[in-house]
Amino acid sequence: MLAQLKGLHGELRGAIAVLAELLSRAEPDEVALPAARLRIARLSRQQRSLIECTILPLLHDASPSDARAISELSLSIAAQSIKYSEHIGRWTRNAVLTDWAGYRRASVDLSQELLRMAEREAVVLYPLLQAKLYQAAAA
Repeated sequence: MLAQLKGLHGELRGAIAVLAELLSRAEPDEVALPAARLRIARLSRQQRSLIECTILPLLHDASPSDARAISELSLSIAAQSIKYSEHIGRWTRNAVLTDWAGYRRASVDLSQELLRMAEREAVVLYPLLQAKLYQAAAA
């Protein structure tokens, strides 16, 4: 699971880099932009599903301080998911074409938030998952 989460984080960073390049253009690329958005949406969904359905249940026996960090992270992930859904709903194809500058600003901000969330997930979850790997290897 640790390798899978790290892989998804890496793929997300790469997909956001592709989006950043598209956002740097004067006009929207009507073919590449929807593909980049779909890629980020799929990766975000996979990442959220892995964490919520697989990783968090595995960490049910975390220490009280780790459990608090996990709980705070879980709440942040849920809030980020809502914000991402609102962004997707607001920025339809027509809205992007009508207000490219506004979409660019909103997408840069959201991309930075997604990257910060991935970093926070790494800080909280990687050490806990690594400890689980050591426990399994020692058993």
